[in-house]
Amino acid sequence: MVPSGSRGAQGGWLEGLGIPEHEQTAYLRVLAAPHRTAAELAAELGTTAERAERLLAALTEQGLVNRHDGEGARWSAAAPDVAVEALLLRREEELLRTRGRVAELMRAYRRAHRPHADDLVEVVTGQAAIAERWRQLQDGARRSLAMFDKPPHIVRSDPALEHALLDRGVRVRAVYEAGSVSAPGRLAEIREIVEAGEEARMLPELPCKLAIVDDRWAMLPVASGAELHGAVLVRASSLLDALSGMFEAYWQRAVRVPQARADRAEPDRRTELLTLLSAGFTDDSIARQLGVSPRTVQRWVREVMDALGARTRFQAGIQAARAGLL
Repeated sequence: MVPSGSRGAQGGWLEGLGIPEHEQTAYLRVLAAPHRTAAELAAELGTTAERAERLLAALTEQGLVNRHDGEGARWSAAAPDVAVEALLLRREEELLRTRGRVAELMRAYRRAHRPHADDLVEVVTGQAAIAERWRQLQDGARRSLAMFDKPPHIVRSDPALEHALLDRGVRVRAVYEAGSVSAPGRLAEIREIVEAGEEARMLPELPCKLAIVDDRWAMLPVASGAELHGAVLVRASSLLDALSGMFEAYWQRAVRVPQARADRAEPDRRTELLTLLSAGFTDDSIARQLGVSPRTVQRWVREVMDALGARTRFQAGIQAARAGLL
């Protein structure tokens, strides 16, 4: 018995796997009655033995039927749960490869419809290539450099590069995310570069890593994540203008990293404590930065809040800003 759906308009069981309907019909005939000869199949299909041979050869190549050589060649269908599953996996792999080429097709499409798009945006892949492009951007800066410093970092910051920028009169502004400053000693490193001329501020969280050079270029990650494998280089455009506007908005909200007082080598404790609190540091993080215990930090926080007449840490930050302490 041939399974229902094997003839004419009822066919199409395997068309999604790229099997033509006439091959499906032949397969279903062999499936229903194994050990068929080409002549028997030709008689059932109303075609020639040569055409039946070609159909069986095509089905054999697909792994749907097996040939039994002996006294006259005969064919039997392979078990569908194995044979069809193998075809499904093969088709899925082909579809995935095709999906992977969509980006390539889109690049060709954009080149045809927007010939200058490639001049505005460039994708840099690989950590070594990203680090080298970042070094080139710093070397090429002439007026300004604005940065969001946010993990992950693919290379350790190079103070010598930034000192060179500052020495040739480049204005450097950086907003540091709390997680980028929490490592022991990192705040001291930032304070050193601030003493050299960098303008530095902090926030609990930033939307992305970002660098804007001379209002001519911007570089930011292709995607957020624990590792940085791709970056987008944006040239002068409305997109660059939007990124510059975003930086300015976060810069205005950020808390200034305090500089040392003229009569002391370090900022006073209250200013530093308020800065770290306003930037979203926890008591444990503040304790690590200042080299004291969390209990001591909690006591200092209470003293500062009492002095400012604040009920919460947030209120303490507002009061400190109003008093010009930050």
